[in-house]
Amino acid sequence: MRDSSRSMPFLPAARVVFDLTLQGLLRGGRSAVLAVLVGMPLVFALLYRLAALSGHPPVSGVGLYGLVFALYSTRNVLPLAALLSAGTLVADEVEGQTLTYLLTRPIPRTSILAGKYAGHLVAVLALALPTTLLSFVIFGGPSALLSQPAALLRDLGVTALVLAVYTALFTLMATLLRRPMLPGLLFLFGWEFLANFPGDLPRLTITGWVRALVPYRVPEQDFGLLAQLLSPTPLGTTAALVVLPTVAAVCLALAALGFSRREFILSQSSSSS
Repeated sequence: MRDSSRSMPFLPAARVVFDLTLQGLLRGGRSAVLAVLVGMPLVFALLYRLAALSGHPPVSGVGLYGLVFALYSTRNVLPLAALLSAGTLVADEVEGQTLTYLLTRPIPRTSILAGKYAGHLVAVLALALPTTLLSFVIFGGPSALLSQPAALLRDLGVTALVLAVYTALFTLMATLLRRPMLPGLLFLFGWEFLANFPGDLPRLTITGWVRALVPYRVPEQDFGLLAQLLSPTPLGTTAALVVLPTVAAVCLALAALGFSRREFILSQSSSSS
């Protein structure tokens, strides 16, 4: 048994786990996949600029940016990136037998979970925030930074909040489930689709609350039915700023509780090989 009285304090222990987690993510091949997924808005923006050089573009850069940010990024890719990153938060440690090292050290389990959550979140943020910034500038032109600085700051904040909430949710799934990837995909592309229905159903989804923070409206004559998917839900912005951090906090609290009480079979990777 480990002497809990000699355990490291919470913050220094979490910092150690954070450093180890971030180093492992930077060396892993999954980072390249995440970089491609999260960085696709830059490809869209560059293609738009190339089309604009050949003549009058069919749609406005601001309208196209709104479509990419609201439908591609916040609705699909950022949640998926959080799943790909945090969904294996525990399984990778068990399979690689590195969890043995952490659990046998005088480190509180809550520090392990907090450090790993922060490491996975920062790794994806390091890809997503520059992508949001650059795509905003490329789509909107060089003057976008000066003419709409508040919109850029809002979008950066929404990007960070979306990743924080979904990473917390999938950290909880990774803590409670041995194979959380399939349930996570079903949640993202099944349950979250309820945000497109009328009535109170959007209140039961994370997407519904996120959409309340994304005010972009694209003309229907340009994008047809896709424009309807960008319409903000009738949920209040202030309420969304309360609900989303609360969801993240509850998920992390439950994940910490589950991780602290879970019995890990540390030799299961060797037995399955």
